[in-house]
Amino acid sequence: MKGISFIIKTVKNRGIFSLWKSVSAYLKGRSFLIAVIILVLGCIIVFRPTVHKQVREESSTSDIHKIKHVVIIMQENRSFDSYFGTFPGADGIPMKNGVPTVCVPNPVSHKCDAPYHDTKDKNVGGPHGQNNAVADIDGGKMDGFVSQVLAKKGSIFNSVFTDVMGYHTDKEIPNYWAYAKNFVLNDHLFESSASWSLPSHLYMVSEWSAKCSKSGDPSSCINALQNPGNPQSQNLTAIRHTIIGKCRLGVETASCRKALAAVGISSQMASELHTIISQNCATSANYNACKSAIDRSVIPNSLKKELATAASKLAPPDYAWTDLTYLLHKENVSWGYYIFNGTEPDCENDSDMTCAAVPQSYKTLGVWNPLAYFDTVKEDHQLGNIQPINNFYQNAREGSLPAVSWVVPTDVVSEHPPASISAGQAYVTGLINTIMKGPDWNSTAIFLSWDDWGGFYDHVKPPQVDENGYGLRVPSIVISPYAKKGYIDHQTLSHDAYIKFIEDDFLGGKRINPVKDGRPDPRPDVRENSPQLGDLEKDFDFSHSPQKSLILPGGKIY
Repeated sequence: MKGISFIIKTVKNRGIFSLWKSVSAYLKGRSFLIAVIILVLGCIIVFRPTVHKQVREESSTSDIHKIKHVVIIMQENRSFDSYFGTFPGADGIPMKNGVPTVCVPNPVSHKCDAPYHDTKDKNVGGPHGQNNAVADIDGGKMDGFVSQVLAKKGSIFNSVFTDVMGYHTDKEIPNYWAYAKNFVLNDHLFESSASWSLPSHLYMVSEWSAKCSKSGDPSSCINALQNPGNPQSQNLTAIRHTIIGKCRLGVETASCRKALAAVGISSQMASELHTIISQNCATSANYNACKSAIDRSVIPNSLKKELATAASKLAPPDYAWTDLTYLLHKENVSWGYYIFNGTEPDCENDSDMTCAAVPQSYKTLGVWNPLAYFDTVKEDHQLGNIQPINNFYQNAREGSLPAVSWVVPTDVVSEHPPASISAGQAYVTGLINTIMKGPDWNSTAIFLSWDDWGGFYDHVKPPQVDENGYGLRVPSIVISPYAKKGYIDHQTLSHDAYIKFIEDDFLGGKRINPVKDGRPDPRPDVRENSPQLGDLEKDFDFSHSPQKSLILPGGKIY
């Protein structure tokens, strides 16, 4: 036993070569074979436990299946620098002695606007469509933010000042910073698409933004980053400018009389037209009812044609390409899409910064409720999985969360300018507190993020992975009892990483891949397999016991 103890001590302190010399001296004059046997035996004794320990640690840290529930909480319109530009250790706003060393040209003042601490609870931001993303990025100069706001016609900023260069700290968003300090902050996560909210939400559930010409035919879909098939909530705006929209309030209104006179309609025909519009083409009407009434009507064919063109704007889009729920359904993986009833968070026109409110609910199809337009959801009879947000609170309390949840806000809590930041933070805190207090917390991963940059400044040039993106950098926090505490993940990521994690956890790594998933569509690539995309599994450490919940103050339940 003394000999074995001597061997172990020697290996640990001085290494194998020293062990060999020591054994040789110890057994000098004895059998060389005996010396070798003792040496090998000692190595086995010393190293065997260590090797096993490494294997156990490796397997435990990659045990992704401890996560039984993934919750994606998607807020609105903030860049990474606008929320975490001064977060310690993150790739934030370049500074020296606390003073920003970067600035963006102001074409009105002919000065250079630097980032500044914005303590206001409400912001305005900037336009954030595809063209605005290209201009803001400006080939990697990241200097178009101010000019895009000031160039916007009808901008509420009719002066030199904008707030797109403003950033917030833990003074304004203490809970978001608390989550980042106690869990994982992703400081190089970019929006999947270089565009606005509709493409972003389409990528969130399907990894593509497209427009399809034939219902039920995935092969008829084409790439459409800026203008995919528009939900009916958007089409209601477009129809206002047609003869149907102008005559909805009656044929005696000035706008209707002018529209009727332009096409030479008599008063008798106007009465017939009013009946068609008021009874069959009202705001709540669907395309089929309106079109059928027009076809039955006894009016000149030229007018029928014009009405049919106007009615076509009521036609809902058909999202025929494949989405994630198709794969989840095939593998019997549960999912829920939870919508906060109220009004839509963003304008129907992506480049507008202010607009009239549009109603939103789980029954209202729109930009933030795109799944109901997917053929797969209808064919799989899963429209019922699109639910009001109160169901989410109940599921979280009872421990009946589905495997995959998407949670979408209403305008007032979305943080989409000009909505209150504090109201959005209270809403998100309420969601997370509810999950943490519930039975499912120990097996849950929460991905908290913002759908696009909202026109706000960010200094990091997005990687180009294909013709659609990535878009600009947005905040992302991974919250889980297995998340590495206080860890900043510098991997290149996008919202695609959320779907990749879900696929790895629940689908055995199967992707939305037109070559393999059974529904071929002409998407440009399989985003989850991009060589530039990092792996969110690295944000977890499954070798330790689950962290305790972090119940924060100020949470609000709706």
